[in-house]
Amino acid sequence: MHINSNYHVNHISTVQNRSSNSSSDLSTPKPNRNHNDSVNISSSGLNAAANWQKSAHNYDVTNISQNEVADLVSELTGNQLISSTEGLYLMAPPSMNFEPDTKFDLLASTEKSLAFSKENGGSVDSLKNLENVVDILKTLQELLGKT
Repeated sequence: MHINSNYHVNHISTVQNRSSNSSSDLSTPKPNRNHNDSVNISSSGLNAAANWQKSAHNYDVTNISQNEVADLVSELTGNQLISSTEGLYLMAPPSMNFEPDTKFDLLASTEKSLAFSKENGGSVDSLKNLENVVDILKTLQELLGKT
């Protein structure tokens, strides 16, 4: 900017002073103000913890059949605790000819799938979804230990 008169200098000085005053006002505490915040939580939000605990109590993700995984996914998605995409990742059977009533360690199997995908250049979306599913299974396992 080319300044060629006192008008510009005074105008710039005024603008700078206004902006510096307003930023200092934000950092200065105001006396006699009430600083109480409130948050409204929906009933589904309040029930989420109970629903997680219930699912954890009903299913041991380290000793579960494919049929039980289907029930678990239905329960978690029905309670809106996981996305449908996460449900699909959970539903993936451990092998092609896997018997639906055979018990297996879903957590270990999913962690192994995640490690394999990382080592072999899995897509970013796939890795993110597998990481989310591992976190879900770990949460369920931790909650089962607390019951």
